[in-house]
Amino acid sequence: MHARELADALDVPANYLSKVLHQLAVAGILESRRGRSGGFRLARPADEITLEAVVAPFEDVGRYRQCLLGKSVCSDSRPCAAHARWKPVGRLMTSFLTRTTLADVGQRPVRITGR
Repeated sequence: MHARELADALDVPANYLSKVLHQLAVAGILESRRGRSGGFRLARPADEITLEAVVAPFEDVGRYRQCLLGKSVCSDSRPCAAHARWKPVGRLMTSFLTRTTLADVGQRPVRITGR
């Protein structure tokens, strides 16, 4: 797909999206080809690309394992004020990113009824 087509479909600025796509190509998530018949495509099958791999070029995924309040030492034995509540959230976020693939995201959403 061409960056311009994707930008139009997503209603995002083409210059911004081009930079994002380029970073994903540098990271090996996408392949790019220049020219009239060029564009971007996934470098591997969607079920082999985790969300962690997609997010990593832009954000340190490991930060979810770090202290929410930025303390250099934050552990079960020396916790910050938010440690007990943040620890499970950080684990869930990291687990979600490492276990979810682009194929998972591309599936139709499951309709959940009730609470």
